[in-house]
Amino acid sequence: MFKQVIMIFVLAVLLSLGARVFQENPVSFWGFPEPIKLIEPKGAIAAPTRISPNEAFAPADQPYAIDYTTTMGLYSKRKRENIHFIDSRDPELYAEGHIPGALNIPFEELADHIAKLNAIPKDQIIVFYCDGGDCHISHDLAEYALSNGWRRICVYVGGWEEWCLESDFVAKGDEARDGE
Repeated sequence: MFKQVIMIFVLAVLLSLGARVFQENPVSFWGFPEPIKLIEPKGAIAAPTRISPNEAFAPADQPYAIDYTTTMGLYSKRKRENIHFIDSRDPELYAEGHIPGALNIPFEELADHIAKLNAIPKDQIIVFYCDGGDCHISHDLAEYALSNGWRRICVYVGGWEEWCLESDFVAKGDEARDGE
């Protein structure tokens, strides 16, 4: 009996590993999905040979990876260029501090906040961020946005951790205000 149980277990493991080969998007072997792959912008918006955000972030099938300098450049042009910042962290963390003007759309509560995302025109630039480092909920929210028609998506990879260390622009409270 024990020998049969072991044999069934070994066959199940081999079958599941074999099935991974034929899957278009296989589940990660260790059970944690890989974050969506990010691409580089088409040019610098904050360098001496800078280009406009519209040129740097053309519609794409993958989100753009952006650093602090690029994020700050987009932040400075956010009102003039219709650039939107989305904080994908929990509301409690958002209330403790966030990028001024950022909307809070926590990925874990997306269904409750979907109207905020749907209010953003699909041809405008959206910058998603979370805590940075090992936090990938901004990647997940960017992947959701891509699958629903937005094509000018950026993920600020340094996230809130880097922003609050490098920038003096920090807002606190529950909701973003237009005057921020």
